[in-house]
Amino acid sequence: MAQISRRSVLKKAAAVGASLAGSSLLSGCGRAPNFNRGAKKKLSFWAFTDTRIAWQQRAFELYKRLKNPDFEIEWLILPYRQMHDQLLVTAQARSGGPDIADVEISQFARYIKGDVLFVDLKPKLVEMGEWDNLYHPSATDPWTWQGKVYGIGNELNACLLSYRWDIWEKAGVNTEIQTWDEFVEEAKRFHRDTGNYLIDQQYLDWGQWWLMTLQQGGGFFDEKGQPVLDSERSLRTLTWMQQALKDGWSTHRPQGHSYNIALEEGRIASLLGPSWQFSGFIQQNIPKTKGKWHLMPFPRWSEGGSRTATQGGTGVAVLNTSEFIEEALDFVLFEHTNVEALLGDFELRQVWPTYRPAFDAPVLTQPMEFFDGQRVGSLINEVSPEINTTYVSPFWPETTSVFVRHGLTPPLQDLDMSPKDALARAQQKALDAIEFATA
Repeated sequence: MAQISRRSVLKKAAAVGASLAGSSLLSGCGRAPNFNRGAKKKLSFWAFTDTRIAWQQRAFELYKRLKNPDFEIEWLILPYRQMHDQLLVTAQARSGGPDIADVEISQFARYIKGDVLFVDLKPKLVEMGEWDNLYHPSATDPWTWQGKVYGIGNELNACLLSYRWDIWEKAGVNTEIQTWDEFVEEAKRFHRDTGNYLIDQQYLDWGQWWLMTLQQGGGFFDEKGQPVLDSERSLRTLTWMQQALKDGWSTHRPQGHSYNIALEEGRIASLLGPSWQFSGFIQQNIPKTKGKWHLMPFPRWSEGGSRTATQGGTGVAVLNTSEFIEEALDFVLFEHTNVEALLGDFELRQVWPTYRPAFDAPVLTQPMEFFDGQRVGSLINEVSPEINTTYVSPFWPETTSVFVRHGLTPPLQDLDMSPKDALARAQQKALDAIEFATA
């Protein structure tokens, strides 16, 4: 979509804000706030996809039945870029925005460079007694900055290794792999016997590197939001990826539809990713493989290490410019801590929730036909406590961009290039970009 000017965005944001009449805020566990009964207030909710709005609209109907609030919600779906741009203008203008908004994980950094636009959700979650009931690396970490929680997500994006069990079984691949060293030995033998690959290497984007580095407790930033691209964990992952290509038992990830074909034909026999990858991407793009997939935890890097990671997500935020913060907070935290509301999203989108008590519901751990009757939810619930903390920064876009251009892609294309040198260069580029942005 064409980039829109700041002036046009501001005019649109103000117009939307005027048309969406009002907003209001919070009251936790009992009856919803209900001041000035009579004409109902209207809160506005901005989102960028109708798939997420569907479950939240259903949750609001449940909320109304249980709490009889004195407000309604008007739902506005805008194009992805436009919605996030208009939120940014709201932050600058301090007016014209919604009461509640979906904020996609990669966009969050845009809103914490100056005065933060959103309300801190943590105090209310603690007051409700719900803080410890959340899987935080997926529920709150991606929207947390300097100890404050500015968004909450319901998508438990625990990552697993998805593999074509029919191909692995035929080739005699060990499905009880415990470590990445064991995986390498199986992958070498598999390639030698079949000419195919157990896994590919994603070299034009940071997704795979991120999963394998976060699994070790690493990532793009430290707890203070400073880049750590040249850390020992980062280097370990990149060296492993490059060596896989050097040794020939892995291959570069095919681009576009070619990747789907490679997975369907079994030329690449497994992949790493969260539920939206193995439960969404695979089922939507290669439905002919139904029943041919199984899932397992990631092999460990070291004894006692994590067997999973997290990737992606969208958080719901309450704007501090809202006229009705208490009402907005009450609904947002209700929909993320009410089992019935969350099971509604599982029914609609097959999203496993970040709310631990929801896993007492049998539907989340039932056998799944696409995965040959495997109880996927049970596996997700088992590994989710092992997800390491995710750290973010106001400079996420700048850092991830220079990491791919200077740290990741070059040594995975030129296999003679030193991963250590590439990461050192990326680290310096990230620091330079941050210095330039803050000068």
